[in-house]
Amino acid sequence: MQINIVTIFPDFFTGPLGLSIPKRAAEAGLASYRMVDLRDYTHDKHRTVDDVPYGGGAGMVMKPGPFFEALDDLAPAGPVVLLSARGRPFRHEDAV
Repeated sequence: MQINIVTIFPDFFTGPLGLSIPKRAAEAGLASYRMVDLRDYTHDKHRTVDDVPYGGGAGMVMKPGPFFEALDDLAPAGPVVLLSARGRPFRHEDAV
């Protein structure tokens, strides 16, 4: 199983994926992990991936363009899982 992780912090995942169950899955050839830097799909000199919210307000939002370009480039054969702080917990039933 190929798992593509699209992130603005690709180096962050080196540690967690090199431990415990993810590590054993990779060593057994059951999973492989590919880190995709979302900033590689930007088109400005600052490699900007976020913007201010429409209508103003506090915080920042991710630009959809770089993400969709990365997704088109990856052309995943399986499901796409989007993680969000606002989302519901990912449970075993979801994985099945």
